[in-house]
Amino acid sequence: MANDNKKKNTGFAFACWLLVALILLVFFFVKKDTILSNLQNTDFFGRVFGKTPEFVQNHEQKQQAGNGMLHIDVLPETEPANETTHANVMPLSVPNLATDAVPEREVVRTEQKSETVAREEKKEASSAAKAETKREVQTPTQKSVATTNAELCFVVIGSDGSVSRKIVTRQLAKSNSPLTDSINALLSGPTAQERATNAMTLIPEGTRLLGASVANGIATLNFSEEFTFNPVGVQGYLAELMQIVYTATSFSTVNSVQFVVEGQREDYLGSEGTWIGSPLSRSSFN
Repeated sequence: MANDNKKKNTGFAFACWLLVALILLVFFFVKKDTILSNLQNTDFFGRVFGKTPEFVQNHEQKQQAGNGMLHIDVLPETEPANETTHANVMPLSVPNLATDAVPEREVVRTEQKSETVAREEKKEASSAAKAETKREVQTPTQKSVATTNAELCFVVIGSDGSVSRKIVTRQLAKSNSPLTDSINALLSGPTAQERATNAMTLIPEGTRLLGASVANGIATLNFSEEFTFNPVGVQGYLAELMQIVYTATSFSTVNSVQFVVEGQREDYLGSEGTWIGSPLSRSSFN
């Protein structure tokens, strides 16, 4: 009897354990994914036995493959960088003019910039032109040179070889030494227009005026050595002296001329012996 009770109790206990095992097994299959995930996440087998079974390791891979999802590690949020830091680390994107299309608004901006530059250049050119015009207006106009009429004595040689006077009027620039200007103009010879009227000179070529002064109605004129050599002879010496006297005495302050050669006062001019030892006036040639 006692054995029968013992067997019953043993059978009942076994049934209870079997029921519990069945419940656990059902619960395991229902919550298998959760249980395996917790075992995987807590690394239970690794901590207790030092090694995780393969079915636990394979469960995570199968779960990822079955869900068709990728495992993504989410990094913790960081504080947003300030504008300066962001500007420093942000890479610059430089468009390739050969391949990248320029936005339309960028083209418009470039055209507007070109128009602005063109307007600025036009303003600068206009300002420069105005400044140049202003300078031209402010530049004083050249004053007209004052002139005076000078009477110069040339000669005309007739067909018979006779020599006669020819007085011409020439405009010369007005200066403080009108006598010197007139004598130098006479030494330069007649102009083309004056030669057209048969005017000529018998003053030796190369003659230079070395000095001139006027005192008490007498003009003292100092000539270079060329003045003493006249290839025409006596008529030439008389003609050159006459030309000088009539030109000098055209001024109201001059009545006669004292000739000096190279600073020396001579009595005669040339080998022919034409008198120059005293002042000569127009009456000396009548």
